[in-house]
Amino acid sequence: MARVNEFTAMADIILVMEDTKSLRGRSFSITGHLGRKRDDIIQIIETAGGRFDKAPNWSTNYLITNLDWTAQESSTKLNKAKQNGTRIISEKQFYDMLMPEVADG
Repeated sequence: MARVNEFTAMADIILVMEDTKSLRGRSFSITGHLGRKRDDIIQIIETAGGRFDKAPNWSTNYLITNLDWTAQESSTKLNKAKQNGTRIISEKQFYDMLMPEVADG
């Protein structure tokens, strides 16, 4: 089985996430345009046992973005995440978290 990415069917992701709960105990926020619809990513987070925060706060673990966050100093969510010590990750890194034990391709 290939890694999860923005092209993986939602039904396939949901089935795996219901079984693994691989994001249990982690919280996520989203900024920018991603390869998958925002509602789909929120559904993946929650199905996998994670929590979605509309905006990063002191308890948010990860901010998912496809932006070059080093060049996007004016983004409110990015600035808030940096202030709070929230880890900023790409959409690909998020998918890697879902199924870390599965090899590429």
